[in-house]
Amino acid sequence: MSAQDPGADVKTLGTQPQTLAECFDCILFDLDGVLYRGSQAINGASETLKTLVTMNIGRCFITNNASRTPAQVAAHLRELGIDAAPIDVATSPQAAVLVLEDFVANGRVSARERVYVVGGGGIEWALHEGGFESTRDPEGCKVVMQGFGPSVSWTELAEAAYLVAKGALWIATNLDATFPTDRGIAPGNGSLVNAVATAVGRGPDGVGGKPAPALLEFALEQSGALSPLMVGDRYDTDIAGAIAVGIPGLLVLSGVCGPQEVWTSDLRSDYLAQDVTDLIVPYPDIVLEGDRATCDGAIATLNRADRSAKVSGGSEINGLRALDALKWHLLDEGFAGCARGSEIAQTVRVEWPESGLLEGKER
Repeated sequence: MSAQDPGADVKTLGTQPQTLAECFDCILFDLDGVLYRGSQAINGASETLKTLVTMNIGRCFITNNASRTPAQVAAHLRELGIDAAPIDVATSPQAAVLVLEDFVANGRVSARERVYVVGGGGIEWALHEGGFESTRDPEGCKVVMQGFGPSVSWTELAEAAYLVAKGALWIATNLDATFPTDRGIAPGNGSLVNAVATAVGRGPDGVGGKPAPALLEFALEQSGALSPLMVGDRYDTDIAGAIAVGIPGLLVLSGVCGPQEVWTSDLRSDYLAQDVTDLIVPYPDIVLEGDRATCDGAIATLNRADRSAKVSGGSEINGLRALDALKWHLLDEGFAGCARGSEIAQTVRVEWPESGLLEGKER
């Protein structure tokens, strides 16, 4: 039967008889925008993590932020009421060092080369732990490792560009274009990497952090997870990273991404949540029936005549879950010749019960 046939088959997505967290043996948490923003904890994060401990569900804290060591990250989490030890943390500098080790194994550079560091102290710590020599003096360096640091200067970026232009191996810890703080969204390491890339006419030779697989592979090995879930606030790093290593992902709306980003994304998150507290409650079923998706009282309905979708009833997050399911259903059927999620978003106009929900998230 056609998708618009009122007698079309009913399809139920999800079916979670228990809390979402109980479906997994380990939760991999991104940090910025998921558990905290700057120095402030996300509401309910501490209580959620304590509940996971009582449920005997493992957790690993993953960050693309290169400015701190695992011990410093763990200390910050403890300050926010979240029990964490350095062994529970995986950072992008640690993954970047693994990428460097691969280049050494392939004969691209010698393990004895000094590494010019642009970024925070987390990079120097990871290099030392990996047996490499780091330096802030660019003279004679044939390797550059670039990551986030709040004090990165134009001079450091320029020195990195000079070395890369002369043939130095260039590894970036991560490519996050933005960085959420308690004051708003700030430029991330990816923006600074782009500055160097513009100067030298090419991108890095390797990347450690998400969405490149090295960081999540390291976290999975370190945690011993067999059935993990990746929780993040960005499609381009967290969800893309989960897809890259073949594990499910949960996108939370407490950080960078909001409803507009969900609707226009070309990547699909397995789950959507307002914040991490949704981990410890049952995840509602999403029922697809013809051109209608329902989620716990929220309904998203397609009007093919004027190519519009109306969302009504239920909570905002369940309305978004229903709309997201409808989007991917339409993409699967090739609606209006669309081949990507963003094309569905451009083709279908959305009517929300409260106007402006898809006009962009307040920062």
